[in-house]
Amino acid sequence: MQYFTLYFLPLLPWSWFAVLAVFCFILFAWGVYRRARGILWRGLSLLLVLLVLANPSAMQEQREPIRDSVLVVTDRSPSQRIGNRMELTDAALENIRRQLAAMPEFEPVYLNIDGEMDETRLWEPMREAALDIEGGALAGILLITDGQVHDAPDHLEERLRNIPIHTIYTGDKDEKDISVIVTEAPRYAMVDDEITVTVRIDAHGLSAREAQNLRLHVMQDGRRRGVFPVQVGQEVRLRFKMERAGDTVLSFTVPKIDGELTAVNNTAVAVVRTIRDRLRVLLISGKPHAGERTWRNMLNSDPAVDLVHFTILRSRDARDATPSHEMSLIRFPTHELFQRKINHFDLIIFDRYHLQGILEAFYFRNIRDYVVNHGGALLVSSGDEYGGDNSLYNTMLRTVIPARPTGGTVMRGFVPARTDLGEVHPVTEMLTDRRQAWGRWFRQVRAEVTDPEARILMTGADDLPLLTLSHAGRGRVAWLGSDHAWLWTRGLEGGGPQKELLRRMAHWLMKEPDLEEHRLSVSVSGYDITVRRRAMLDADHPIEISMFTPEQEERPLTMRREGQRRWHRVDVQAEQYGLYRFDDPSSDQVAFAVVGRLDVPEMQNVITTNEILAPLTAGTGGGEIWFNTPERGFELRARGGLGLRMHGENWLGLKQNDAYRVTGLKNYALLPPFWAMLVIALLIMMAWFREGRAAR
Repeated sequence: MQYFTLYFLPLLPWSWFAVLAVFCFILFAWGVYRRARGILWRGLSLLLVLLVLANPSAMQEQREPIRDSVLVVTDRSPSQRIGNRMELTDAALENIRRQLAAMPEFEPVYLNIDGEMDETRLWEPMREAALDIEGGALAGILLITDGQVHDAPDHLEERLRNIPIHTIYTGDKDEKDISVIVTEAPRYAMVDDEITVTVRIDAHGLSAREAQNLRLHVMQDGRRRGVFPVQVGQEVRLRFKMERAGDTVLSFTVPKIDGELTAVNNTAVAVVRTIRDRLRVLLISGKPHAGERTWRNMLNSDPAVDLVHFTILRSRDARDATPSHEMSLIRFPTHELFQRKINHFDLIIFDRYHLQGILEAFYFRNIRDYVVNHGGALLVSSGDEYGGDNSLYNTMLRTVIPARPTGGTVMRGFVPARTDLGEVHPVTEMLTDRRQAWGRWFRQVRAEVTDPEARILMTGADDLPLLTLSHAGRGRVAWLGSDHAWLWTRGLEGGGPQKELLRRMAHWLMKEPDLEEHRLSVSVSGYDITVRRRAMLDADHPIEISMFTPEQEERPLTMRREGQRRWHRVDVQAEQYGLYRFDDPSSDQVAFAVVGRLDVPEMQNVITTNEILAPLTAGTGGGEIWFNTPERGFELRARGGLGLRMHGENWLGLKQNDAYRVTGLKNYALLPPFWAMLVIALLIMMAWFREGRAAR
């Protein structure tokens, strides 16, 4: 198509041209006033001179029409995965695709905003895509979203004001939602410290009755800590005692109510890294032996250990011939250690201790309660005295010590060996496999394991139990049936991993998460969750666990053997952001997986809203559609001309811009200089001729 345009291309600057035009007009007016002969011809010549200097031209354009583009922006952020929003989004998008396919004058441009982010940043990508479309050819912008846009500007920029921006909301106006937010929580704490966590409950669309009946369920590492009534908008301060080293997971949940949009943000999580400041150890030694120094040196070499060591050499009624003025007497603080401050210790070690009348029976009862009720740790290292009448087993501790002496002691060399269970148990599995390099021990107590739940990890002479671990109530107990571990430290016959063995045994007693027998671990990569469980000796059998989704739905999972026989594994594809809990009923282990982040704007407010976009889209003449069911329809209409309404109750308008692209351009001068000068000369001659005749 060809189009012509007239324009002026002056040979002089317009300011100079204006001065010359005024001067010519004055000359012509003066001539008219004086009734000068030939003034008409002179006026025509001056006018023609001015036209030549103005240089009137014509421009011929070769134009190619451009199809108007329609920018369709689809929000696929994490909040759009809630409920049936993704189904609504796909239905609305399909409706738009179908209608635009029947409107050849429009060219659709599709933009997906994916949601691997903490916020829905939709506006800036939409703006950049709009600016990339060829100028003047944008018929409109269609936004399919829940309205939770976190980069919306305060004001609409000028270029977008002339483009209708329509919004299709994937939800209802009266949605209900509860959001639990941790407003304050420490990231680190010490074992046995008390910390304070502050939680706030936000709610939208709830009735007064529903808001009054909200209850906050609090859990620590999967164990219920209490249920508290809460008020919407008010902060709740909760205190927790950090009981073990490692990551402590605190979860806060308000149960989903009837008609609520989602439960994904009904749970908030605070993960506190708990550090053991000092390991407080009480070492009670009985009969002196070479291994006593090994225990003391090992514990004193660790700067994180506070060691209290007492050696009891004789009974309290024993007599000594040493003169009193040569004796330094310190009364053994039995009451203070085993009554008042027993719970202050993390680990109690009895090293070849036997009954001497120093500790009363109720002190051993206190030690038993310390283990069973307070989660304490007890390690018993036995010598030949363990099989005698004054054995430590003949106290209240027999209910927690897993090995009962059967009488006698083996006094010959043997090489400690791991059992089948010891090969896979986290305490002993990392010990060197070069058994031939291990030195021999030469004494072992004859005993049998009476606790059916105890774990025999190592055996010695005659396959007698040498190292046994057991759980006793809330606490843990380790029993070592020989006092010759120090021979490994001395390097006899090549020695052995005594330091590593004792270190890992102590950390197991302290409930180190990495040394749990049935450790349940979780790793997250995007929406992929991998759950692994240490399986010990039951690796050939599938393990059934439960998964609780962010919507508080329970789903069974079956874990099967991984490549190594000590691990089971199951892979899960998460459907949405939120907290996933995995419970192993066979071992009471609980693990958590957080997909995405729960403390970001994207998940804290998920209701469908037009409060953010409506002020912006209204300034463009755009409309909005509440697309709350997949069957909900709406119409797209082509609208041409200025001042037409661009939306209605159930339709959205697309602006026809009649845009074009210039493919060819030619310029023509309407007054060629040669012919213009010739005409000017003729007019001057006519004026001269007129004056000549008048003079006769």
